[in-house]
Amino acid sequence: MSQDLYSLHGATPQPLPQQLKLPNGRWRTPPFADADLAAAGYVKAPAKPSYRAQSERVIWQDGAWRVEPLAARAPRYKALTKLETMGLFRQITGMDDAGELALREDPALKLLWMKWETDVPQSIHREHPVVGVFLDGLIATGHATPDQKNQMLAAWPQI
Repeated sequence: MSQDLYSLHGATPQPLPQQLKLPNGRWRTPPFADADLAAAGYVKAPAKPSYRAQSERVIWQDGAWRVEPLAARAPRYKALTKLETMGLFRQITGMDDAGELALREDPALKLLWMKWETDVPQSIHREHPVVGVFLDGLIATGHATPDQKNQMLAAWPQI
């Protein structure tokens, strides 16, 4: 059973206090008479409406409860190892060992692979610029398509 909530001068409803000070300076203790509550500025609030806590919140506004959607949270992506990143790329493109070998031996990608092996950290974050540069390099040399880049970024595991 939920406890009744009261709004004091329009503020967000709360349970009643243990003591109530009246305008004449006198104090009252429960049970409070309706006249005493009104004199002290308390108004009984309507019951909170039902809502989905995962996607909504309840707020008090202009003397009434209102249900509003929660702001969408930006996704948080897992950091991948180089091996996991390459595995995801192979999964999206359908590339096999022979395709990866051809990719690594492509003269147009020698500098890109050298940077991949030496400059790219072991923990790769989806947001890191190197991910876009690497995928754009693979697109420019015909080893991937813009659609595959988008698919890979969309399939990147979230935390």
